[in-house]
Amino acid sequence: MSPSDRKIFSSNPGRATSMSESSRVPVADSRRNRAEAIGLAIAVAVSGALFAGVGLFTLEYRGTGHGISGNGNPGLLFVIPAVPAYAFLMVYACRISYRIRLHWRASILAISGLTLLILACAYGEYEKSHSLLRRLGGGPGDPDSVIYRFGWLNQYTNTLFFNVYTYLAGLSLAALIGNVVNRLRP
Repeated sequence: MSPSDRKIFSSNPGRATSMSESSRVPVADSRRNRAEAIGLAIAVAVSGALFAGVGLFTLEYRGTGHGISGNGNPGLLFVIPAVPAYAFLMVYACRISYRIRLHWRASILAISGLTLLILACAYGEYEKSHSLLRRLGGGPGDPDSVIYRFGWLNQYTNTLFFNVYTYLAGLSLAALIGNVVNRLRP
């Protein structure tokens, strides 16, 4: 490779970046990709652990005759940090998806697969919420409900909003947006 070719791949125009001749990928790009992969893994682990914490500390209604919990909403301790951590993960996933330039066939396959995953997650979320609200006797506006006047985010319903379906649907939507915007750019 000529010195002028090296300057094209260099992040610093005055200095050439060393490259592996067989991979034709600049070393600076491979380091950035590795750092982004590590950052993505950390973001997935942190937000996943927070979502799991919400699920672990959300109470399950045991039925009539057992009363309701007077412990407040312990899952809220995980809900509050889960929101910014998950928002960061979604932005990060969208950014990475935008940077990956796929061949048009692979892009169509990715868009189709992500759309199907979002639809499957939406169906799973619908079934989960319908089942939970049926067990609780209705929503917070229903006088016969266990959660009457509690509000939608309470010690029994945290998992309506923080569960595997919403987690995967949000990440899929972020990746889908990144991919579509990438395909629309010239």
